[in-house]
Amino acid sequence: MTLSECSEKAQDFLWKNFVPEGYWWFTLEANESIGAGFIQLMHFLQEVDVDCQRGLALRILQEQRSDGSWALFYGGPGDLSVTIEAYFSLRLAGYQTTEPALQRAREFILSCGGLRQCRIFTRIHLALFGIVPWEATPAMPIWFMLLPLWTGFSIYEFSSWARASIVPLLIIMDQQPVRPLSFTLDELFVEPTRSFPPSVTAPKDWVGHLFIKLDVLLKKMHKLPYHPGKKTALQRCERWIREHLSATKDIYPAMAYGALAMKALGYGSSDVTIRQALDGLKSFRQGTSPIHQQCCISPLWDTPWTGMALLESGVAPDDPRLLQAARYMMSKQIIHFAGDWKWKNRQAAPGGWAFEFENDYFPDVDDTIEALFFLKKVALPSDEKADSIQRGLSWLLSMQCRNGGWAAFDKDNMAAWVNRIPFSDHGACLDPPTPDITGRMLELLAQFGYDQAHPIVQKGLQFLGQCHEPDGSWRGRWGVNYIYGTWCVLQGLAAQGVAKDWMQAAVQWIKSIQNSDGGWGESCLSDTENKYVALHQSVPSQTAWALMALQATGEARSQAAHKGLNWLLGQQNAAGEWPEPFFTGTGFPGHFYIRYHGYRAYFPLLALGRYRNL
Repeated sequence: MTLSECSEKAQDFLWKNFVPEGYWWFTLEANESIGAGFIQLMHFLQEVDVDCQRGLALRILQEQRSDGSWALFYGGPGDLSVTIEAYFSLRLAGYQTTEPALQRAREFILSCGGLRQCRIFTRIHLALFGIVPWEATPAMPIWFMLLPLWTGFSIYEFSSWARASIVPLLIIMDQQPVRPLSFTLDELFVEPTRSFPPSVTAPKDWVGHLFIKLDVLLKKMHKLPYHPGKKTALQRCERWIREHLSATKDIYPAMAYGALAMKALGYGSSDVTIRQALDGLKSFRQGTSPIHQQCCISPLWDTPWTGMALLESGVAPDDPRLLQAARYMMSKQIIHFAGDWKWKNRQAAPGGWAFEFENDYFPDVDDTIEALFFLKKVALPSDEKADSIQRGLSWLLSMQCRNGGWAAFDKDNMAAWVNRIPFSDHGACLDPPTPDITGRMLELLAQFGYDQAHPIVQKGLQFLGQCHEPDGSWRGRWGVNYIYGTWCVLQGLAAQGVAKDWMQAAVQWIKSIQNSDGGWGESCLSDTENKYVALHQSVPSQTAWALMALQATGEARSQAAHKGLNWLLGQQNAAGEWPEPFFTGTGFPGHFYIRYHGYRAYFPLLALGRYRNL
C-alpha cells in the first residue's frame, strides 16, 4: 500500500468517528479493578442494578487470564490486588466459590501469599464490607484536612489525582463504615489468622520506620473519645467534595469515593453529590453485555491530536469540520474558574484545558499544550482565536516549576514525604515535572518565538539535561515509556534548534531498540525495571513515536526510518486503523496503565503525515 493510500484510509476512519458537535472521543481502557469497583460501589450504596452487575461481571470473566489472574495491562503478569478485587466483586455478584473461574483465581491468590499481601486501596475496599478490619488500613487522620499550605503538610502537597481520592477517604477512614455481608473471603487467607501486618512492605530506612511508628500512634489516637477540630474537619472535607464533584467528572476512584464518603456521613441515595457521582460514572460505561466501565474519558485529549494528525496528513486547515473542532475546543477552555492549581500558582489567570468533558478544577498542562498546537495550525481567523491562545500560553508559562520542568496538573508538587507514608504504597502521590511534558512544552514555545536565549527555555533545557538517561533516552511519565519520553524530548530539542550530544545519543538509542521487522515495541514493565524493557513485538503507536523522533532529528531518510515507515504501511487494517491490543498509556507507573483506543489511529497517521511533508 502506498503512503497516500494508507493516509487516506486513516483519514476516512477518523472522519467516521467525528462527533457532529465537534469532537473525537475514543475508548479509554484500563484493568478490571474499575468494573469490579463499580460492583462494590453499588453494593455498598445498596443500589444494585442487576443488569449492570451482570454486564460488568461478564466483562471481568472475559478478561481473566489462563492462570486465573487478572493483569494490569494486556500481556502483563497477573496482579494480586486486581485479582482479589475481581474475585471479591464476582462473589458480590452471586458467583459461588465452586465456579471454575473463581477456583482458578483463588489458586493464583494463594500462590501469591493470599489476602494479606494486597495493596492499601484493596484493603480499604475490603474493610468497607468487614472482610478485613479497618486496623489493616493505614491511618489518615481527619484533621489532616485542616493543615494550611504553609506547613508543607497540606492536602495540596499530594498530586491532584491523589488529593481527589484522599479527601473523601479522610471521611471514610474516620467513620470506618462497614456493610456486612453474608459471606467471608476466609478462603483467600494463607495463614489461619486474619490479622494483617501494619504495612505492605517493610520500610528500608529510618524514615520508613518513623512513619510506621507514627501510623501506630495515630491509630491509638483515633480510639480516644475526644477529637478537637473533628467536626470542622469533617465539614471542610464534605464541602470540598461537594464543590469538586459539582464541576468535575474526572476519574473513577475520586467520584466513587465521593459517593462513599457522603454515604458514610449518613446521607441517603437521593443526595445530590451521590447522584452526581453515580451519573458521571454511568456516563463512562460502554456496551450492555458485557459492560466496560471506563475509569475516565479523554475527548479533550483525543480531539486536538486527531485534528493535528488530519492537518499533518494533508487535510486543509480551513476544512469546516476542523474549524468546528477548534471552536469546540475553545468552548471548553477554562477561563473563568481557578482550580486546585491556584494554591501554588496564585498570580496566574486561568486558561487551561482539561482531559474530560467537564473538569474545571483540574486542567492539565499536557492537554493545554496540544490544544494550542491545534489552534495555532487550524485556519480560524486570528481575531477569533488570539485571546484563547494567549490565555492558554500564559497559563502554561506560569506552570513552570522551580527546577525548570513542567508537571501535569500542579506546580512544584515535589514533597517526597507523601510517597513515604504507609498510605502511599503505590508510590504515585506526587506530580513532579517530567521530561515528556517538558519536551512538549519546549516544542510549543518554539512555535511562539521562545528560543534558546529565553530564560524560560534555558531552564527547561537544564531540566532535560538533568533527566537524561545514561543510555541516551529519556523516561516518559504519561506514555510507555522510554520511547514516549525520548520522542517528546527530541521533538522539543529539535524545535529549539538544539545541537547537543544528547540528541545524537538519543537517536542512536532509538535505532538500537528497533525490532527486526522495522517497528518498535516497549513493555509496561520498563517502569518496574527502571530501564527499557523490549516487548519483542512491534506496536503501532510506539512505532509512530519512534519514527517521529527520527523525523524530528533529521533522520527521516535513514534506513531505520524507512523500515519503520514500511512496517506501518504494512500493518494497517481494512477499517483504516492499526490493530493494537497493548497498553501504551501510563496512569501510575507500575500500578495503572491505559489503552487509548485512539492511539492506534491518530499517532500512525501523524507519523505518516510528517513523513509525507518531509
